[in-house]
This record gives sequence, C-alpha cells and structure tokens, in this order.
Amino acid sequence: MDKEEQLRKDYQQTRIRLEDQEDDIKALQRKGQKIAEEAYSELHYILSDRSENDDSLNEARTELAYLEEDLLAELNREKKKLIQQQEDAEQQYKSDLKKLREGE
Repeated sequence: MDKEEQLRKDYQQTRIRLEDQEDDIKALQRKGQKIAEEAYSELHYILSDRSENDDSLNEARTELAYLEEDLLAELNREKKKLIQQQEDAEQQYKSDLKKLREGE
C-alpha cells in the first residue's frame, strides 16, 4: 500500500469513528427527549390525582425543562466538537495529501 492509499484509509477510518460518535450523540438526544416526555406524562399523572393546586406540577415541569435543556445543550456542544473534528480531519487529510503529491 502506498502512502496516498494509507492517508486515504486513515482519513476514512477517522471519519467513520467520528460519524459513529455523532450518531451516538443523536441517539442520546432522542433518548433524552423521550425520557423527558415520559417524565412529563408521569408527573402529570401522579400530581393530577392530588387535590392540591398546580404549583407542584408547574415547579416539577419547570425543573424538568431546565434539566432537559441542560442535557440537550451539552449534547449540542459535543456534536459541534465532533463536527469541528471532522472538518479538521478533512483539512489535515487534504494538507497531507498535497504535501505528499508535491514531494513526489
């Protein structure tokens, strides 16, 4: 295998690894949203049976919304990091390939 093929292979492996990580983040986002929806439903069910006012339900919903927002924000930050790593890997591949071809 020549150097150009090795560069391409290494780049493709890096891309696959980063894309897999991005897929994992997307799955976590979906799972987090599903859990939040289930929690909202469960809260409503539990607290709706009580004769108390809706303050407890509203407080719980608000707290859950903050937690969901924090989780999604953190996952978005991680996703942006991965996208940047993908872009960096592509730039590095192009740069290395250019140097290799110029050296020949």
